[in-house]
Amino acid sequence: PKSLTAQSTPPISRAGITARRLSLADAHLEGAKDAFIRRAIQTFESDPSQVELLGSSFKGTTREYRYIQAERRPSPQGPVLVAVVLLERRSIEATRLFLLNAAFLLTAGSVVLIFALAAFYFMTHKIILWPVRSLRETAERVRQGNLSIRADIHTDDEFEELADTFNHMLTDMQHAQDQLRGINAALDLKLDELTRANSALYETAKLKGEFLANVSHELRTPLNSIIGFAELLLEISRAEAVSGNNSPQVLKRIRYNENIVNAGRNLLAMINTLLEMAKIEAGKAELHIDRMNIKEACEAVLALIYPLADKKAITTRLEASDDLPTIRTDTKKFQQIIFNFLSNAVKFTEPAERSGRLPEVILRAERLVGLAPGSAGAPSEDRIRVSVIDNGPGIPADEQARVFEKFHQLDRGHTREHTGTGLGLAICKELASLLHAEIQLVSEVGRGSMFSLILPLDLDAPDLAQTHLESRFRGALAGGRELAER
Repeated sequence: PKSLTAQSTPPISRAGITARRLSLADAHLEGAKDAFIRRAIQTFESDPSQVELLGSSFKGTTREYRYIQAERRPSPQGPVLVAVVLLERRSIEATRLFLLNAAFLLTAGSVVLIFALAAFYFMTHKIILWPVRSLRETAERVRQGNLSIRADIHTDDEFEELADTFNHMLTDMQHAQDQLRGINAALDLKLDELTRANSALYETAKLKGEFLANVSHELRTPLNSIIGFAELLLEISRAEAVSGNNSPQVLKRIRYNENIVNAGRNLLAMINTLLEMAKIEAGKAELHIDRMNIKEACEAVLALIYPLADKKAITTRLEASDDLPTIRTDTKKFQQIIFNFLSNAVKFTEPAERSGRLPEVILRAERLVGLAPGSAGAPSEDRIRVSVIDNGPGIPADEQARVFEKFHQLDRGHTREHTGTGLGLAICKELASLLHAEIQLVSEVGRGSMFSLILPLDLDAPDLAQTHLESRFRGALAGGRELAER
């Protein structure tokens, strides 16, 4: 309207929302007994740039949401506050959901705490402390001179093996008591050290195996449900917005649901990364060798990374030579390595307004021609090199060897803006080893980095069998036997 009156209007109620227009005088009268209106009037009068104010509170068993907007009339001295528009909405459902959520969280937390304490008590007293105490008591009685005592432990694990070894030792000591009296104290000391060392190793290996074996069900399954319901709520909120309901409450729900979905996906990606590394360490990673068109595989990975790059206004392109052959390898693991390279390049490449240059990520695939027999140097076969090139901040020379270590992240200011487990490049290194490939890194601070994956054209069956045996052996050494059996 071209002119504003300073008169109040009767309340209007629609869809559970009550709207009122209060003149400045009426607003001051109601503000005397309504803290929200009084605070709004004080804000509007002290700051002409303020035009609206939100508030919510409990009234009895209901939740009341309030919105107030200022109406000002132009004047030679500037805009003058003449009236306010007040919207009010009460929701019993919000209170009910709040109480239900609080009760659910309290109950679930209590149940989880009880089970956690019970599990901790059982693991500590039955699995770890009892065998240790039994061995310690036996060793103590032996130290007192009773060589006829024997350890009685039946746990079918390293503790029982240790007890059997201990018993054999006592038998030998009993047969040669006269000759071994002088070294009994030293044997007891060594035995105590061995007991503590085995106890610590067993506890660590068992906790790791149980955690990695159960984390998929305990974390991924409920997390997928959370993400699914959050996406459903997000679709409902967006549908309300498309239908014309652009109220602050709807926009707020959209923003909150987007935050939940994004955070859930990030957490799920971290969990999957940890499980992938655990699977590799346990020797359970399997290869599915098939023919792969390099250009098509690279195009598919580049299409997956495009939304992330486009969000940061980063240009991506594929440079593939015409002489690329079809190779035999594990397509999924190849794409996993290249996607990780691309993801890191997009993550750490700064936008143009911060770096002062056009951000760009290039995926390049080329054939490396080997030396023929009789040529200078050792003969070699043709190979394929797939490189990811960016013009990001680069990696210092003293950090380049460490970026492939587990849980290692660059200790630089810009990396603190990005979260992660620090396992991405470590997994890439392990997967490249399974594919009989190698990873090369060329980087210069201030100019960018190039991560390259160099692959053979074919994987022979004997090489694959040898790789599988090495992987299983490494898994057994790393304590992954329990995870593999599960």
